[in-house]
Amino acid sequence: MAGPTAPPDRASGAQYRDRSEALHRDTTVHQRNYDNLVMFSACGYNSLIRDDFYRLFDFAPDGGERRGSLLDAGCGSGVDLINLGRLAPGMALYGVDVSSVLLGQALQRPSPRPLSVHQAALEAIPFADASFDAIASHEVVEHVEDPAVVLAELFRVLKPGGVAVIATPNGASLWSEHLRQRLARLMGRRGAPVGADHTRTPGFWRREFARAGFVVERQVFDAAAIEFQTYVAPAAWMPWLGRCLEPLRAVPGLGLLVCDRVKFRLLKPGMAVPAAAAPVACCTVCRAPVTFTDEGAHCGNGHRFIRTSAGPVDFTEPVGAAPAGGAAAPTPAAPQPGWAFQLERWLRRAAILAYAAWLLPLLPLGLLAGLRHQPFDHVAKDAWNP
Repeated sequence: MAGPTAPPDRASGAQYRDRSEALHRDTTVHQRNYDNLVMFSACGYNSLIRDDFYRLFDFAPDGGERRGSLLDAGCGSGVDLINLGRLAPGMALYGVDVSSVLLGQALQRPSPRPLSVHQAALEAIPFADASFDAIASHEVVEHVEDPAVVLAELFRVLKPGGVAVIATPNGASLWSEHLRQRLARLMGRRGAPVGADHTRTPGFWRREFARAGFVVERQVFDAAAIEFQTYVAPAAWMPWLGRCLEPLRAVPGLGLLVCDRVKFRLLKPGMAVPAAAAPVACCTVCRAPVTFTDEGAHCGNGHRFIRTSAGPVDFTEPVGAAPAGGAAAPTPAAPQPGWAFQLERWLRRAAILAYAAWLLPLLPLGLLAGLRHQPFDHVAKDAWNP
């Protein structure tokens, strides 16, 4: 049996951690979109999108006897981890996220079972090879610096025969911002720091999954025109607009263009490994097993990690290590209102108007498709709300 693989070369996990925590500590609420986000849950969109994600695991309806361990990679505040625990009560639940702010919220969230969560960048997951029977990652891979490194890590910690379910924005949709990002990349512009401007087409992700070693078993489109509904249309339109547009996901060819989210069920080839007692936590520097203490964790090679005030151990960087990537890049200054800024603003508005004009003729088709299959009718509005 092959020994553990070497840790990947990676940028500083501390930089990812600091950027993420700064974002999550910013509690500013933009009222313009706040009503839309409230309606997103109230009309059932939140539950519908989560239900599509959970169904890809193929858990038995009654919970069955599914055993083993499940990792939520980028678990955030723990909503998906707890919901998946409800669907598979026999599986041990583990979560990893780079933000202690969100992990603190996860530990405070009511849960029928204990959650084991650690703070770490997904470029270096603090577990031994072939630790998990299932992995979930809900809209996370588009936020990392190098998806190939993260997918290789997910493949490493998943057992042969294990399943990974990954959700991400569908960069092939005709939403104006997705088109802008694709055009910027064609011109060689990345356009944003870590955490943004990483929406990619399903074809890109299928190639990356194959490079990592995964087999794509299933692909699902959903969230029809959800970006338009969240950031442009009035909140009051969402209940009926969603019911008109969401059935279009089943129309051949239209799902790719109108749906703003795509989900994949991936398989790690190989003979299934029986469920072990528990995954072994390991050092993110040398992959030696770690011992946990009240203060944190340490491995036999002298690498130490501290426990944050929120509770989890911070595996992003060992104590005393210099940041691998140097100082974080400064945030670019906001563009000054000049002719170029005004031109870009006008082009964005024109693109949104063109997108709205494209959606309008699709509404009758969506109504007809909804007579045969209305996705909102198959899940309760508050089924998976946090």
